[in-house]
This record gives sequence, C-alpha cells and structure tokens, in this order.
Amino acid sequence: MLGGAVRNESMHDKRTFLLVEDDPNDAHLVELEFNKMSHLRLKWVRDGAEAIQYLEGRGQYKDRQSFPMPDVILLDLKMPGVGGFDFLRWLQRESPGVLKLIPVIVMSGSNLEEDVNRAYELGANFYMTKPPAWREFRERMALLGILWGQKGEMPRLVKS
Repeated sequence: MLGGAVRNESMHDKRTFLLVEDDPNDAHLVELEFNKMSHLRLKWVRDGAEAIQYLEGRGQYKDRQSFPMPDVILLDLKMPGVGGFDFLRWLQRESPGVLKLIPVIVMSGSNLEEDVNRAYELGANFYMTKPPAWREFRERMALLGILWGQKGEMPRLVKS
C-alpha cells in the first residue's frame, strides 16, 4: 500500500520532483533553479532511507497533499547511510510494483565508468555528472525541467 498515494494528472498541474541529496548546498542550488519553473514542484529528502519513507508514505510523509508522489526522482549516489545505489536496489527489487515506474535521474559528482554502469544496471533512467560551473549546472536543471517536467509522458501510478 502506498499510503493512499495515487498520482493522477488531473489532481495537480505541476510535476513533482523528489530530490534525494545529502548536501544542503547542492539541494539549495537545485531549488533555486526549480523555483524559476512554475510547472515544477521540488521536494527534498537527505538520504535514501528518507526517500523510501517518502515513497511509502510513512511518518511525516503520510500527507500526500504536502508530500505528493513524485513524477521524477533526482538521486545523488554518494550519501552516508542508505546511499544512491542502495536506494536504486530497493526501488527495483523491494518496492511496491508501481513505484518501480517512477523515472530516476542520477545526479552525481562521479563520472567513473563503474558508477555509471552500476546505476543503469540498477534501473536508473538517466545519469548526469554534476558540473562544477554554475552556468552549466543551471542549463542542465532547465533542460531537466523541460524534458522531464513538460515534454515527457510520465507513468500513471495506481494503487497496487
């Protein structure tokens, strides 16, 4: 059960992105760019364990008005505790079936071939390296907002 979490396009006019990121500075930069795009809503959790709670609608995340099911997950890989790879493994192997449909975009500081390959093996839909230059970072966030927030068709989640 997803805590009553059914996403239906007629329920809201914004696409919700769930940012799973342990670095508050990186989260703030993403938030700055997403706030410029009125068609997007950004929710932030600090690690994979909190992301699992969010998706399952447990604890503070029961209130789906305040914490709607995400249309897209933005995932950092290198986090303490339940990291990005652990979260991807949970999402693909242990999560309720409908959660597996949520697209996952990995945003990592690592461009190591083994990290990229492992993320895709675990079900990531897109992998991008966090660029060090602010201008390039802003451009990538805007592109994500257009492709995944406006142009792409998203899976419709229903109760399992």
